[in-house]
Amino acid sequence: MRSMDIRLLLAGGALLSISACATTRVWADWSGQPTRLAAAEHYASAVMTRVALPLLVGPQDVAVAKEYGRWGGPAEEPALPDIAGRWMGIWSGYGVMARRTSTARAEFMQAGRWGWGKIALADTLAADVPVIVSYRGALGVPVVFDVFQTAVVVKHEAGGRHLTAVFKIDGDQLVGMLRGYGTLIVLARQPVSHPR
Repeated sequence: MRSMDIRLLLAGGALLSISACATTRVWADWSGQPTRLAAAEHYASAVMTRVALPLLVGPQDVAVAKEYGRWGGPAEEPALPDIAGRWMGIWSGYGVMARRTSTARAEFMQAGRWGWGKIALADTLAADVPVIVSYRGALGVPVVFDVFQTAVVVKHEAGGRHLTAVFKIDGDQLVGMLRGYGTLIVLARQPVSHPR
């Protein structure tokens, strides 16, 4: 067993020294050209400071973009909807005997495109919903979400296999379905109450 470990260590060392030599040779060839060296230093600086590299656009790129009508300066994304706050509503889904309807509530906190919070569906013991929803009950299921222009994808904090819901954003209303279940959820934003 000990000789196997030593052989693996020697083989790893040999591979490392070979790759280091190749890297040194390639670096010597590569660094001989001043434009490549400047690009490498710029990239290394950006990586160390965690700043995104700027898009390098040359005059020929601007001319092509103008010709095809795609030049308008930097593209600005429209603002994402803000779904932070408390939401109340109803859920409707299949039960043991027939379709059931009961109350639903959610509380979301948002930071840009992503967020976290809880969703709670009442009276789900005999309903066809994910097990985690029935198990958590009134405590609510901890979720994370991703906001798009017209939709929100909500998943259990431990992964989508436990719970995934897709909501359509319609002003101060969220209408969605639990993925894999016939459960409809309709939520309305609750006004913020200020203490007097």
